[in-house]
Amino acid sequence: MLEHFVIFTKSGFVLWQNTSAVLIGNPVNELIKTVLLEERAGLDSFSYEGKYTLKWTQANDCNLVFVAVYQKILHASLSYIDDLLDETKKAFISIYGSDIKPFQNYSFDKQFEALLKEVQSRCQKSKDKKPSTYEEREENKKLKNAGKGKETAKNKAKDKLEQPEPTSEVTETTAQGVVPPTLSVLSSGFKIPKFRPVSNVPAGTKHVKKVRRTKKEDTPEPAPGTRRTKVARKWDCEEDVGTLDFSVKSSETDQVLPNADLGIGEKVILDPSSESSSSSDEDEPQQAASTPQKSGLLKYFSNFINRELTEKDLEPVMLQISNHLITKNVAAEISEKLCASVTQNLIGKHLGTFERVYTAVREAMETALVRILTPKRQIDVLREARAAREKNRPYVIVFAGVNGVGKSTSLAKVCSWLLQNELSVMIAACDTFRAGAVEQLQVHAKNLGVNVFHRGYGKDPAGVAAEGINKARKEKTDVVLIDTAGRMQDNELLMRALAKLVGVNEPDLVLFVGEALVGNEAVDQLTKFNRSLEEYGTGSIPRGIDGIVLTKFDTVDEKVGAAISMVYTTGQPIVFVGVGQKYSDLRQLNVQRIVSVLLKGH
Repeated sequence: MLEHFVIFTKSGFVLWQNTSAVLIGNPVNELIKTVLLEERAGLDSFSYEGKYTLKWTQANDCNLVFVAVYQKILHASLSYIDDLLDETKKAFISIYGSDIKPFQNYSFDKQFEALLKEVQSRCQKSKDKKPSTYEEREENKKLKNAGKGKETAKNKAKDKLEQPEPTSEVTETTAQGVVPPTLSVLSSGFKIPKFRPVSNVPAGTKHVKKVRRTKKEDTPEPAPGTRRTKVARKWDCEEDVGTLDFSVKSSETDQVLPNADLGIGEKVILDPSSESSSSSDEDEPQQAASTPQKSGLLKYFSNFINRELTEKDLEPVMLQISNHLITKNVAAEISEKLCASVTQNLIGKHLGTFERVYTAVREAMETALVRILTPKRQIDVLREARAAREKNRPYVIVFAGVNGVGKSTSLAKVCSWLLQNELSVMIAACDTFRAGAVEQLQVHAKNLGVNVFHRGYGKDPAGVAAEGINKARKEKTDVVLIDTAGRMQDNELLMRALAKLVGVNEPDLVLFVGEALVGNEAVDQLTKFNRSLEEYGTGSIPRGIDGIVLTKFDTVDEKVGAAISMVYTTGQPIVFVGVGQKYSDLRQLNVQRIVSVLLKGH
């Protein structure tokens, strides 16, 4: 049974709705938040908490959305939903299409009931159609075979008519004897190639005389009756080998790097305008230069006709944009879904006079990318940390991710930024697996002037984190930064340990640290990390990733697509961006610059 049907504008105003049962929760609001606003309109359907299935269609020319909600268990039996959506869209637009206004309710109950009965009866007739009997199937086979037999006879007769008549001259006589007929035909119209003896030399190669190698001038001649001794090779940089030997300790090699090289004391500027040069929009190419050219007078004038966009019009342009996004390091799966969503939002729209398809697609894609990267929930770490300090408890942040992405370095950068904003920080070393992890944090802590809480190696990370948080509460420390072990997303034991740490200690913020260098792997990492935290979590409410830290952003040049892949996968914002190796190399994401770089060159 159809539970709910609603028609609303893309700006959020409900024009008409029909409810046959009270809905549990807000499935339509969840559809808007997680599908329509996240550029996932290319999906076929949406499941809400395993109870309801939602299907929808859009009238882009009128900026309307039509949504049908029904029980998920009835998904197979309600096969008429797609037809109902299409028929309802046509009927509603034909009645009110030219005079749709917000803040106004429209009468559509009688028309909807008639449409519902019509599509239900049509669906029932298709189900009631009886299958053919055995006799009918055998009769159809005989008719098909008879038809094939007639076609075969016709083809044979045709081949017989086209076959040339045999000639009376079968052979020709020569002085040497009788020549076969095939040879006589070849000799009359074609040249007979001369046969050459088979050679071991490949065809096309020239015979080159072997040249005897001359002896090196600097190689001494061996004495008679003795073998030539091997002479050691002399490298050009042999005199500098001593500088590469670190086995001998010296006062020069044991010196600590100066504070300027580490960025200690430098102010961390999170201003997007000071983001790394990888996101600079210098030398922005002209859009007209990259616009695909059309040939022919008819195609040229077709760009300026006020017409309705179809999927056939959008397909070639979308294919180009999808391939362009993949070259910018966007995951292939994400690129396809994003283009499918933009296509659904453009189908049915009318192009204005002198407006080109490419321009409309580019503007829609730019709007979609900005909407994806813009945070839906603003994460203000400083404000939340100060609010927690007023409640006499520490603000806890957990850093998680795969091996070697820069979790400890990112933690140290965030620590330096918090210290500059007059917040006290303690680091909890919960990587009890990797050798040297505690010592690495101690070096960072010594440079920044903070304390490290640790219990060595081989301990339970969740217990170490709990002890560290309790100690920070007693010492009235404002923020606790928890460093965790790097783990691959397929390692179930380590993922369970991470979920236990998050579930037991209930941190305020769980940050996933990922590289800007990854492409398709970013989707797999984030999906499995998020799923593991939700499935293996010990808390009453499933807890996933709250935000993303994107590292090594200064090494990717213009291939910044990992930002789109990560945000699109989880729906969570990018909180920090690492742009170097100094403690001050921490930035916030500049959405406009990222979008301009992604579309640059297309």
